[in-house]
Amino acid sequence: MRGEVLYFDDQRGIGFINGDDGNRYHFAGPDLVSAAAPGKGAKVEFLTEGNRARDVMALGGARQKPAGTETEPSATAPSRLAGSKTHGRRSLFGHFLDCVTVSYARLGARAPRREFWGFFLFGFIVMVAAIFAGLIADGVAGNLDREEPVLALGLTGILVLALALPSIAVTIRRLHDIGLSGWFILLGFVPTVGNLIILVFALTPSQKSENKWGPPPFG
Repeated sequence: MRGEVLYFDDQRGIGFINGDDGNRYHFAGPDLVSAAAPGKGAKVEFLTEGNRARDVMALGGARQKPAGTETEPSATAPSRLAGSKTHGRRSLFGHFLDCVTVSYARLGARAPRREFWGFFLFGFIVMVAAIFAGLIADGVAGNLDREEPVLALGLTGILVLALALPSIAVTIRRLHDIGLSGWFILLGFVPTVGNLIILVFALTPSQKSENKWGPPPFG
């Protein structure tokens, strides 16, 4: 797919592209094909994965065919574009996967409500599945007859530790999305009231305009 770069921050290494399909895609430094980052307004070609752009390549030097014909792709384009699919709006599970992989510790960006709730929904589902799997394993091993369900507790503890950082990161990105500093996450340490305030922030719609953390994310 092709599009135009709307924004790219060299310091934070994140940017946004307005695709020819009318959707907005985000990308990071590792998604660039070349070392040089495209500037605002640059025409680019890229692959899509939900609302993420991958293999972003500037088209400034692309050779053009005569008017009335299609632009001839570069020598590497067929291999990159083969199997390319435009998924449009990312699924909730897709947001969860993004949060636990490429955005595992990404703080300097924005996250819409869909991304925030997608992460916590599937994080809860994974946690419940792990507890049941651990209890079954403990039952087979005979742990439930003699002692605590050590396998279930151990697996749950590992998952809690593994999901702690991405949960903090996506909450901070959600706060950025409504124009607030990530430091507001510290309200979560205030019993009851603080968590209710964070919940209200999580339900607040995205700012429709660009703020210091970038343009409003698609989806």
